[in-house]
Amino acid sequence: MLELQIGFPGGRYFAANNADPRQPEWPPHPSRVYSALVAAAYAGGRQPSAAERQALQQLEAAPPPAIRFPEADVRPAADAYVPVNDPRTRIEAKKGQSQGPLMPNRQVRQFPAAYMLGEPEVALAWDINVSADELQVLDTLAARMTHVGTSHAFVTATFHAQAEAVPTLVPSAAGDIFLRVTRPGRLIELDRLAQQGHGTLRRPPPMAEVLAAYTSPAAAPETLIASRYDWVTLRLRDASWGADTANTLGRALRRAAMALIGDDMAAEVHGHDEEVPHVAWLPLPDVGHVHARGRVIGIAIALPLSMKEQDRLAALASLARLQRLTLPDGQVAGVAPVIDGPEVPVALRSSTWRQASTHWSTVTPVLLDRPPRKSNSDTVAAALADSLDLAGFPRPVSIRACQTSDFDGAPAAMDIPTRVPRWHARIVFDRPVEGPVIAGRWKNFGVGLFRPTPMELRS
Repeated sequence: MLELQIGFPGGRYFAANNADPRQPEWPPHPSRVYSALVAAAYAGGRQPSAAERQALQQLEAAPPPAIRFPEADVRPAADAYVPVNDPRTRIEAKKGQSQGPLMPNRQVRQFPAAYMLGEPEVALAWDINVSADELQVLDTLAARMTHVGTSHAFVTATFHAQAEAVPTLVPSAAGDIFLRVTRPGRLIELDRLAQQGHGTLRRPPPMAEVLAAYTSPAAAPETLIASRYDWVTLRLRDASWGADTANTLGRALRRAAMALIGDDMAAEVHGHDEEVPHVAWLPLPDVGHVHARGRVIGIAIALPLSMKEQDRLAALASLARLQRLTLPDGQVAGVAPVIDGPEVPVALRSSTWRQASTHWSTVTPVLLDRPPRKSNSDTVAAALADSLDLAGFPRPVSIRACQTSDFDGAPAAMDIPTRVPRWHARIVFDRPVEGPVIAGRWKNFGVGLFRPTPMELRS
C-alpha cells in the first residue's frame, strides 16, 4: 500500500468542476493530484531525474486509488468582476480614458472553492508496493508540492508506505461517483502540453486520463442490476428541437429506421408485440449545467439484449445507412454515429445515462401507466413505483415526485403535450441499477428518461 497525505493549512481547495466551472471540484480528482506531483518534479526550472520519472510512471499506471477526505461546503461560486490588465486597457488608462468601474463588456470570472468542514487533509492510497528507495523519491517530490488545483491555497504533502485510516471512497465497478484518474502515458502527455506553452486557446482532450467509478466502502453493494439494453448513439446536426418534443422525435426516428429495415423487421423494432421488450428511441437533451436549454443534440437507440443476433444486426445495419432524419415540422437533421471519448458532449456519452447508480432523477417526466383517481404524494409515488415495476425495474425504496426536474434545462412536467398525468421524480433503489432507466407510457420514445441524480441532491 502507498498513501499520499495532502494537508490544506487554509482549509480550502480551489479547483473547478469539469462539467460546471461555477461548481468546485470535490474531492480532488486523482489525475489532478498526479499533475501536481509532475509540476513539483519540474519546480524551479529543474528537470526530473530518471528515478523520478520512473516513480511517476509507476504511479500513473497503478490502479485507481482509494481516497479519504472530509466533508466540504461546495456551494457554487459567485460571479466576480476583476480588473483586466490587457494591453488595450493599459493604453486607455494612460490616455485618461475609462470604461467605468464595472468594466463593461468584460467576461465574468468565478473562483470556485471547497471549504473543508473537518480535518483539512486528503489522502490517496494506491494498492501497490514500492521499495524504500522509490518511496524516498516520491516523498521528495511530495515535499516540493506547493498546491493542488489553482495556486490560491498552499498544501503540504508526504508519502507513506501504509494507509492510516478507512477511505471515504473506494474504486468499484458498481459505483456511481466518477473521478478522473491517470492511464499509462500521462507523464509524456503532460510533457507535450508543457512544450506547447500557454498560448494554446484550448487544450486538446487528455488521452491518458479516464473516469473511474467510486463508491463508499460502507455502502459498497454486493449485487448489481445489470442493464437489459445494448446502446447506440447518433448525433443530430442542423436542427433544433427541445426535450419537450422527445416523443415526436423518437417516433420519427423509429419510422425512418423501419423504412430502411423493410418488411422483415423484428417485433422488438415495430413494437406491436407486447410479449417482447421493444427497442427504445431516446432523444438525448443537453441538461444539467448552468447554460443548458434542454436542446436535443442526439438520439440513443436502446436495443434489448434479448433480441436475436440477426435481428440486432439488421437494425444496426439500417441505422448505419441513416444519414438524414426528416422531422415532423419539416426540419432535416443530419445524423452521424457517436464514438465515446473525452471530447464528446456529456449528453452524448453512454456513461451519462448507463452508469450504475442507486439514485436516479427524471430528465423528462414519467407518464403514469396507472394514474391514481386522487392525486396526493402517496398515490403519485405508488403510481410512479408501478410504472418502474412495469418497465422491469425494482420498486424504489424512496420516491420524491414533483413538477420540475433536478437538471437545469429539462422541461417541466406540464411542458409535455399530453393530458395523461405526468410527474418528474427523484428515486432511490436499494442497490445499483444500470441504465438506461426508462418508465411510463412513452418510455420507448424518451419520455420518462432518467439520469443519475446530481451528487449535491443526494441525501
